[in-house]
Amino acid sequence: MSAYERLAVVVLVLCSLASAPAWAQYVDPDDSVRFSGELENDEFMILMRARAVKIPDFMLGLWFDRHASHWGDGPSNMSYGAEFVWRKGVEYEFSLGIDYADLSMHSDFWLESGKSATSAEFTEIDMQIVSVVFSTYWFWDVQPWFSPFVGGGIGPGIILGDIVKYKPRPDSPCYNRLNGADAYSSPECLNANGQPNESSFDVENPKIEDSLPPVVPMINVSGGARFNVGKHAVLKLETGFYTYLFAGVSLGGQW
Repeated sequence: MSAYERLAVVVLVLCSLASAPAWAQYVDPDDSVRFSGELENDEFMILMRARAVKIPDFMLGLWFDRHASHWGDGPSNMSYGAEFVWRKGVEYEFSLGIDYADLSMHSDFWLESGKSATSAEFTEIDMQIVSVVFSTYWFWDVQPWFSPFVGGGIGPGIILGDIVKYKPRPDSPCYNRLNGADAYSSPECLNANGQPNESSFDVENPKIEDSLPPVVPMINVSGGARFNVGKHAVLKLETGFYTYLFAGVSLGGQW
């Protein structure tokens, strides 16, 4: 079983913002914000959301002695999605979230833990996940405009894209330098544009990683705060674990 197959990470990130409920009518002394009526107990919300996402280096380090990183020299790793929420009563929300997350990384040498330096492979990761996750949240109405929450859920994630690997040919100039301190950036291994040197790699026949499953479980453990910025407008700040770590914002409407 390769390290890519074993890279099924579970990190529990709980953001609990507990506070006693306030049942009194909200009064704005400056009259700058006032609601024309209290929100109903049963509500529906539709929100659009954007999140910064990352698989942290310490997780990758469990399986790899050398690897690239999210938010390095490569793409900005973001996810974009939408969420439909049914708020049941005064304590619970049921959510259906659909997200597209870009988990691509800049191209670099990867080396599995416990293997010799000559086993390193120049790896290009172009990977995205489309997920559909069902979640339940528990929240507290501290004020009519402010509700902390925690929750969790699960659903499928469809993996898109490819992981392409180039291994130096045995006894090539790059292969013979892989035990050196500057091996991974040496001109014998990489051209000036950061791509594999044709004198050391068979660039026409890369290996396409085929051990990744097409569908992976998406585990959601998260928390944050909901702000009713108007009678029908909602802002949510949220952070947690979604099979990757994330922090983001949602904006939408309720009725």
